[in-house]
Amino acid sequence: MMQRSVKLKLNLAIALWYCAMAVANGQVDSPNTEVKLEKKLWEAIGGQENWQNARYFMFSCVGGRHSFVQGERRYLWDKQTGNCRFDGVTTDDEAVTALFNIRTGKGAAYINDTELDNPRTTADIVAEITEEFTKDALLLFLPTILDDNHVSYSISGEKLIGSQRITVVDIENKHTNTDVAIVGQLYIDSQTGRIREWRPSHEGSGFSVGGYKAIGSGLMLPTRFTNSDSAASVTFPIAAALVHIEGQKFNKP
Repeated sequence: MMQRSVKLKLNLAIALWYCAMAVANGQVDSPNTEVKLEKKLWEAIGGQENWQNARYFMFSCVGGRHSFVQGERRYLWDKQTGNCRFDGVTTDDEAVTALFNIRTGKGAAYINDTELDNPRTTADIVAEITEEFTKDALLLFLPTILDDNHVSYSISGEKLIGSQRITVVDIENKHTNTDVAIVGQLYIDSQTGRIREWRPSHEGSGFSVGGYKAIGSGLMLPTRFTNSDSAASVTFPIAAALVHIEGQKFNKP
């Protein structure tokens, strides 16, 4: 009887040790933990309701690997309809405007305010600028990645970086608000709920995330994405949620 009691205590001690080690390495989580993390992530940008109620956005960005345009890229986006306007300068120093819908992929393109009348050329330009938009919008609106029925995620661990406790989240969204599928890891500050790093699975290196700014409608989004390759880094000089946009902005240059 004594031997059995000692054996049971030893087994219990071993089990508790393994459990403690798992917790220390961030390997134990629960649905409740994930719910709390999701809530904190939304709170960090002003709340899911504010995001869902916001419709119009204006933003500009510079940097990143883009072959079609140079300098600052400017967008107007209607989140509800998918309509978008792009203004920029081509590598040939020509002003280009594209009016398109990110869901249908259809639209019109203008060079120096003159509409292109070649359907093939127009389709190629609209397709390329749609791709530009999805890459840029993915970064700016990254904290809203959970706002979709197609998303799945799990906490894979925790890290202590400096004085910050970081929660590492494996995430996949097959259909984001900007109509693009993404897979990767988010490094989230456990205290503030802000994303500190984004590591997309399809790229060799990730982005340090910062520069959170109030953009209106109660929302706050990151505007600085720094990559180890400076050519891939992206910043957003302008980022604003608007109450109204004139309809002609989406159908006239």
